[in-house]
Amino acid sequence: MTAPYSVRALARTDYPQAGSLLSRRWAREAECGRPVDQERDIALIRPLRTGDHSDELHGLFEDGNLVAMWELDPSGAGPGWSTSELGERSVSLLLLYADPVHRHAGRLVSLWLADQLARRPRPPQWLRCNVTDGRLADHIARAWGWEKVRYDHGRHLLQLPCDVKPALSMLITDLVSERASSCPSLAAPAGSERP
Repeated sequence: MTAPYSVRALARTDYPQAGSLLSRRWAREAECGRPVDQERDIALIRPLRTGDHSDELHGLFEDGNLVAMWELDPSGAGPGWSTSELGERSVSLLLLYADPVHRHAGRLVSLWLADQLARRPRPPQWLRCNVTDGRLADHIARAWGWEKVRYDHGRHLLQLPCDVKPALSMLITDLVSERASSCPSLAAPAGSERP
């Protein structure tokens, strides 16, 4: 049986799909009354267009169609986390764009990341992120399974425990783990794990 989803690092040929996904996200954000930083988003995918990109940007595909893309933060947990929280092993999700038409893409990516991180030799305890919009934080907690930690200086801090999910391979073909040696950002991102 072939899994309906696959995960892999985005390539130059994925640029048109990444641009289309961003356009759908911008339309959805506008409908919800949330601000959009188009310049930041375009800067994120521009290296794909020129072929001058690293393996930092990953995508979730359904039948060859990009339904979500994300990037892990190589600099660590970021502002707002307490000293004791910063002492816990964690990896931060810098961004995650899910296709608004694909209602479960964000949840699938969250599960996949938590599973992949838990399989490391020294797994982090948490996958962490922060968002500025309270409605988005509520959605991430309710629909994607993250827990809200607190609101701090204009940001909602959320976390998801990293644990192995053996049945997930029935849903998602893991092309990243199959090529972990060529994808150091997910295999062991420098600076994003806490000792």
